[in-house]
Amino acid sequence: MRVPAFAAIVALALPLAVAACGSGDVSVTNASPEEVAAKVDAAGGARFNPGEWETTVETVSIDIPGLEGRMKDEMTKLMLQQKQVGKNCVTPEQAKSPPAEVLAQSKGRCTYETFNMAGGKIDGTLVCDADTGKMTMKISGTFSDDDFAIDNEMETTMPGGARTMKIKAKTTGKRVGDCPGTKA
Repeated sequence: MRVPAFAAIVALALPLAVAACGSGDVSVTNASPEEVAAKVDAAGGARFNPGEWETTVETVSIDIPGLEGRMKDEMTKLMLQQKQVGKNCVTPEQAKSPPAEVLAQSKGRCTYETFNMAGGKIDGTLVCDADTGKMTMKISGTFSDDDFAIDNEMETTMPGGARTMKIKAKTTGKRVGDCPGTKA
């Protein structure tokens, strides 16, 4: 799995994390992202506030087997310098549940081994099988109506299981105000 795929997997896991801001507790094992989303909805759905949100994804550490010396140093430096910051407007309808198009990205290849949400905390392990190997992402963090902080640990095993790439990242989000062009 190429490094840019990390962003796609984070995009799959995080809407569920953000949507987990409901008041009800959820605890499931061996469930699809769609099943987890349904459980979150049944527990009271998302309770985070609509508006303009700023999300930051920052790589904390990276270990790519097979890279040595200067190449490893340069790649590590490049990855650790990347900080992806984006803003998006979340409508009241979107705030109720994760976007279906994001969940569809898993195409049946991903399963939450565990997913727990209670008392402003979230914890889960998402496993995806792909042509390029197996990816396991552990997420844990906290959330409220107006912000979240999630630690992500991703391990991608290359075909044949000989090498495992490891990436740790931190994703934070906060509501920064009303969406541009809307009145309070």
